[in-house]
Amino acid sequence: MNFNTVHPALEFVCPFCKEQLTSGVGFRLGAILRLNYQMGDELIWRGGECRPESKPLLCDFKTLGYFNCDNPACSTWTDCFPEVQHATVTVVNNRITAVEQYDMPSDVQVEEFAIFESAETNSENVAE
Repeated sequence: MNFNTVHPALEFVCPFCKEQLTSGVGFRLGAILRLNYQMGDELIWRGGECRPESKPLLCDFKTLGYFNCDNPACSTWTDCFPEVQHATVTVVNNRITAVEQYDMPSDVQVEEFAIFESAETNSENVAE
């Protein structure tokens, strides 16, 4: 599955190994082209599959993102692939404005890369 990444997005203490780390966060908004964004960057909406399918008039979102501990000595690393942790990526006026660690409740099931909040679902249907 393809996704975009915002770097460096999140400073956190891994709950497993207790290391202080900085991680990029993978998310699926705008054109899904394995793009690398920085905080404050504007989302791109052309050149591939888009999520949502077209650019909304108001580009305000909060979506689920994923990151992992980059410490290979961490107990989350099994068979060279670490367990993922969750974050929220906030987009206001089509710019990435915040990334925060998110503690997913254990009794909640959500769609991968779920969009939690969207200001509007109408689309401009314009290529940028």
